[in-house]
This record gives sequence, structure tokens and C-alpha cells, in this order.
Amino acid sequence: MFNVNYCRCNDINSGKRNHHGVICTLCNPSFIEPLLIPNEVTAYRTWSFDVETGLTPRIAGRTQRWNNFNSSSPPIQSINSLYDDMKPWSRQAICHYNNHPAPDPYCSCGYYSIKEFGVTEHRYKSFSHDSTQNIINRFNRNVSFSLRDLSTQSQKAYAELFFYSPAMKTLELKEFPILSEVALSGKIIECEKGYRSQKIEAKKFFLLINFFELNTISQQLGHLLNKDNSEVIHSTIVWLDFLNNYIKSISKLYGCSFEMRVNVNKNNPIDINLFNPPDWDNGYLSFEKDLYINQRLRGIADTVLISNKLLKKQPHPDLDEIRKITPLSDTHRIRRVHNQDVNFKNLLRTNSHGQFYDNLEDNFRAYQEKIFAFCSLYECITKSNTRLAATNDNSDLIDLSYRLFLENYKRIQGLEPKRWFPVLFSYLENFIDINKKFNEALET
Repeated sequence: MFNVNYCRCNDINSGKRNHHGVICTLCNPSFIEPLLIPNEVTAYRTWSFDVETGLTPRIAGRTQRWNNFNSSSPPIQSINSLYDDMKPWSRQAICHYNNHPAPDPYCSCGYYSIKEFGVTEHRYKSFSHDSTQNIINRFNRNVSFSLRDLSTQSQKAYAELFFYSPAMKTLELKEFPILSEVALSGKIIECEKGYRSQKIEAKKFFLLINFFELNTISQQLGHLLNKDNSEVIHSTIVWLDFLNNYIKSISKLYGCSFEMRVNVNKNNPIDINLFNPPDWDNGYLSFEKDLYINQRLRGIADTVLISNKLLKKQPHPDLDEIRKITPLSDTHRIRRVHNQDVNFKNLLRTNSHGQFYDNLEDNFRAYQEKIFAFCSLYECITKSNTRLAATNDNSDLIDLSYRLFLENYKRIQGLEPKRWFPVLFSYLENFIDINKKFNEALET
């Protein structure tokens, strides 16, 4: 803020004041009002992206939505009210500490954002824009660590499903940070590395990924299956394609564009003797447009895909079949999973009292239902169609046999995406319905 005298104090609170842009009362004895900026200021901020519910603020604790209290979504009157419900940035900033307008020069309230794009330095860890480590940690907690407690035979069976299924890997992530370019307006206070603002509006989303770090997930799964490096890269490319299409389609619901950018500037195992071109210095390359990604990495992936077709790769075991081959020692302490807790980690979580449940099969069937429903949600969102249902064997996405599943199907919650993912499906349903009415009104 150019109406503020820069603080040169060296007291115990000087670092905190600069970080939050809080006014130093010694250097500025007169009352300071925050500046009202007439034009928008461009900055960058991360949000928490939940693959089941969409975007939420990055705050501590669990945010409860309408679906925690109702089975059907509240009525939507207009596209603006729909956007207000969807967007965590739709309302002006409020102060959670004091009863004053935000941002306040003498407080730390307001929407936080940072000036630089793609921050990854360790000293700026709290502002990091790269989502790779968060995704790896989440997958390890939900899948990799759970696999360790199983027998070798069970490990290989489950690892094969996750290795080939981008949908199953994505569903286990739950939440990870996603970067956005934002426009700041209203009252704005400049801080040490960014701003605190009264209003904020997301303009474009980015997912920043380090390819060869994320590839370690496929490497871990592939190691259990004796897969070579080419097949591992193929697994990661297919997964990134899935994530790219999914987040891009969801971004359209928010009225924003999306771009995945991938960092490949490493001494990686396939190009260790290759000189890095100068354009790699910028760190992150376009996943869809960069030549290295689309010629070098995709070339490897396509070769694996062609060879699999020539070898007529056999379908992988269904979850029902895996459950039957899993030794009792792996499952005798598994607790019952409730609908809101259905994921791989909770599927195999032991009960603290060692209690055995007779309806263990229901846990696996509920897990399968959610996977098939998620695949249908993906089809719905990427094709903007709310009428689709899980009626196809989408082996490229989930690598599960829908036919085998239906042979012994016993309904737990159902296969409809609306039942498992009510928030995102409600956004999609209302978005399409409102736009349809709008177009009909224009025609008349």
C-alpha cells in the first residue's frame, strides 16, 4: 500500500506484520484506511479440489454442505444463484476475529493471494502451487499403506486394478490443491508476498504436476506386478489424461478455463543422457501442447497401448473375484464401511475391537457401486449429459468387468451418480437445465 510508511522496526512481531500486511502503529501513528483499487489486480491462489464435490476454500476442519442434511438439492432460481452456491469466492471477505469489514489494515483478515505463478520453493511451502506431493501423500495413505497389510497374492490383485484404472486412482485422492489465476477488486492490502483483498474472482485454473515424481505411484504399483518402465509411463499418462479431462470439464461449470502444466525438468530415467532444451527452464509445460510430452512420453505410452492390443491383453480380475482369493487372514478384522466412508483405505481398515461382520461382501459391493457411479459421473460431466448411467463396461477407465459385477449384483446404494456424488451432479443438472431454459427463451 503506497499510503503506508514501510515498517523498519525489529520487534518480535515485525515478521508477522510484514507477512500479513498489517500496519505498524509505530511507523504509522495516524489512522490508515485500506486502499480502494479502481481496477482489478491479477494474482494467484490455491483452492481445495475435491473430486466428489468440487472446489472448496482451503481451511481447517470439514465443511458441511446441504447434502449432509438433505437427500435432494435446494431449489435454484437462476444461473447466478447456482454460481453463488458453487463458488467459494462468490461473497465478499469477512473477518472471523473481529466485527469489522475485511480486509482491515490492522488485522489479518481478507482473501489471501500471492503475486508469483507456480511457486514451489521450500521456503514458500505454505504458498506452494505444485499439487504433486499432496496427491502422492493422499494416494499413499489411502492405497499404498493399506496394501502393505495384505498377502502377496492380494497385493498383486489390487495393485493391478489401480495400475490400469485412472478412475480408481482419482477417486482415492479425495482432495488436493488446485491453482487459480484470480482477479482482486474492492479494498486491497499488499503483503510481503501477495495481497489481502475484499473481493476475489477465479479466472483460470491450473494443475501443476511434476511428471516423474507423480510417476512414482505407478512405479510402486508396477513393481508389485513386474512392469517395465514403458508400461509405468503409460499408466501415468493415461491417469493425467483422465484428470485433465475431468477438471477441465468441471471448470466449465464454474465458468472458467483450465490448463494442466507438467514439470519434466529432471534427470529422469528415460532421458538421463539427453540435454535439456532451453525452454525447460520455465519448469512447467503444457500437458496438451508441449512437444516433449506429446511426442516423447506419449510415444512410449502409445507403443505400450499398441503392443497390448496385439497381445490381446486379458481382462483383470473383478473385485468380487479378488475378494474370493483374498485369504481370511487379510479380512477377518475388517469393519463395516458406511456410505460416506467408502474408499479403499476404509474398506480394509480394521475394527479396534476385532469384531467380525457377516456382511463383508456389502463393503466390496458398495465400493464397486461407487467406482461405477464415478465413471458415469465422469461421462456425464465431460459430455455435459445428465441422462447417462453405468450401463457400459468402461474398461479403459476402471478396468473392472461390469458384466461380472451384474451377475451377482446386490443393491447397496445404487449405481446412479446422483446418489454417490449429489453436489457435483446437482451443479451439472441445474447448469444444463438453466441454460436450456435460457436458450428456449432466446428462441421464442
